[in-house]
Amino acid sequence: MLAILSDVHGNLEALTAVLADAKAQGATSVYNLGDLVGYGPDPVECVELAMGWDVNLMGNFDHAAVHKPDGFGVNAEQSILWTTERLRAAGDRLLNWLGELPRTHATGDFLLVHGSARNPTNEYVFPEDVHNQPKLNRIGERIKRFCFCGHTHVPGVFVQADEGNWEYSERTGHGQLWRIDGRKTIVNVGSVGQPRDGEWRACYTLVFGWDVTFRRIEYDVGTTIRKIHDDPDLPDFLGDRLREGR
Repeated sequence: MLAILSDVHGNLEALTAVLADAKAQGATSVYNLGDLVGYGPDPVECVELAMGWDVNLMGNFDHAAVHKPDGFGVNAEQSILWTTERLRAAGDRLLNWLGELPRTHATGDFLLVHGSARNPTNEYVFPEDVHNQPKLNRIGERIKRFCFCGHTHVPGVFVQADEGNWEYSERTGHGQLWRIDGRKTIVNVGSVGQPRDGEWRACYTLVFGWDVTFRRIEYDVGTTIRKIHDDPDLPDFLGDRLREGR
């Protein structure tokens, strides 16, 4: 059984709760689709945990922390610069490790990316893109059968019902199951550390055979918020939004 997760964003409390749940459910491997860092108060601890996982991909925040932020909003850029300082203070090995992460991983019929099959690090595939069929078809051309992604922080599943016609199913609840069939499928696994679907609980997926189960896990969100509020160089907004799942 695989645990496939994304967008931890330096949220150690959410990450440890998810890892504990995955272990309790019988997961034997962890695949991370990127954005370990940024926004949250514990980038060093999250990266150190990730170093022991089976697969890690580079997200856009990981890339920005290693290089420099470009095109980010004010709060995001401030958090990235803060994150880079923390990682550098812990030694070159963490930034070097982040900088060497691959952008894609393929295993059998499964393609893993952070953003999309067309632009693995940066392209968003939002739920509303179901109304932009040309975009989904162009992305789908890069997918052999199944693609797992994150980046939007919104869990859900796109399925190519027939040629040129994609459908979308949201997956915001706990324990919701999606069974992969022969159709092309894009699974967004949601976000561990910063959900944005109106649900504050951490989100990740368990994959066993063709079954994908979406898990929503409670964690000590108050501690994460306090850590952010206690650091004058992190905007309070980054903590406040965690309770709202926005």
